[in-house]
Amino acid sequence: MGGSGPSLVDSRMKDLCAYLYSLRNQGSSYGIERMELLLDKIGRKMLNIPVIHVAGTNGKGSTCAMLDAIYRENGYKVGLFSSPHLVDLGERIRVNGKILSRDKLLDHIHVLKPYAEEIEEEFRGMHPSFFEMMTAVAFCEFAGEKVDLVVLETGLGGRLDSTNVVDPVVSVITTISLDHCHILGNTVEKIAFEKAGIVKAGRPVITGWLSFSANEVVRKVALEKNSSFFTLADQPVDQNLPETNLTGDHQKRNAALAMCVTECLQDQFPVSQEKTKRGLHHVSLEGRWQVLKNEPQIVLDACHNQEGALALREQLVKLSGKTELIIWFGSLGEERAAEILHLISEFATQIRFFQPSQPRSCTFEKLQSLLPPKYSGKVQNGKIKGVKAYLDQINSNQILLITGSIYLLGEVLEIVKNKKKTLSADFQDLI
Repeated sequence: MGGSGPSLVDSRMKDLCAYLYSLRNQGSSYGIERMELLLDKIGRKMLNIPVIHVAGTNGKGSTCAMLDAIYRENGYKVGLFSSPHLVDLGERIRVNGKILSRDKLLDHIHVLKPYAEEIEEEFRGMHPSFFEMMTAVAFCEFAGEKVDLVVLETGLGGRLDSTNVVDPVVSVITTISLDHCHILGNTVEKIAFEKAGIVKAGRPVITGWLSFSANEVVRKVALEKNSSFFTLADQPVDQNLPETNLTGDHQKRNAALAMCVTECLQDQFPVSQEKTKRGLHHVSLEGRWQVLKNEPQIVLDACHNQEGALALREQLVKLSGKTELIIWFGSLGEERAAEILHLISEFATQIRFFQPSQPRSCTFEKLQSLLPPKYSGKVQNGKIKGVKAYLDQINSNQILLITGSIYLLGEVLEIVKNKKKTLSADFQDLI
């Protein structure tokens, strides 16, 4: 950026936010065609980097973070693309753990925007979406940085996801459960087929502890594409799982899957057992049972669907009866909120509901109505601007769990950490 002063950077950033926000309604039809058109414009040489491609209903973000940590610990230069973010949009794109700077993001969008506009002129209604533009930014950044390996997380599904333009060295599917049913299908088998769309001819695929029916769908796709198929589903779920500094048995399962990937790639990307263990103990992932503060303990845990709620419940069972639990909760979607509250509300003595600054977020009244009848604790209405005052009310004998939508976690973090809102959280879940 040379001698660009803060005011110029802020002005460019404001323009960037406006442009990206305008893409919310672009690409509303689910498909990969827009990404293909964009790659035709910018070139496909940037895709000539070894990629680990990861899909799944839950656990893909954690598994990607673990793979990133393992390979960095073993001396590789690693690019990581994941979503959503908590506060800063640059969190989605990292090289060796360092998030993409505002300056670099601005520069990449400056290059990509004319190509996107050309596509819209040539193919009306085909302007790349926000998520597609961010995917392209990631590819450009990783190519420019000459990374050794890319860990690439899908945004939604797999088959038609904008990331599914790569020819990976291995495809990974973490878990499969009912989520995004209106897009991916209303059965586990249909969703499994969509996730299995990342499997490429002759490239190995590894699955976690999928259900039998889901695993069979992936196995069939692998067979059709002459791809080697490996699964952890044939092993006992909780036997001899590796340790990681991320909390929860589900994270140990994610660690086992990550280690299985490294074993599959040992010839191409050799790693040592010692450094792999060290990587798993150094992995960092905000918003996954993240202890923000002790005395009183404040925990952030993004939980957006039933499978995530079940994993969270495992942690709450361990805490049950040991201390008083207060929950702050916000959600985008009534069905999800009902499922999550049904599983976790029994552990709380009080719940404070928040409405994240999103069009689809549930109101206090709606969330209150979704509480199970058996819940007898205190219910309060929360406002984001009151977060600091609410925190002052928490005492050392209590644990505060902030959960539900990642939008809520991001908004709370901005206040608690006094982070300047340079890139709006409005972009978190855009596809």
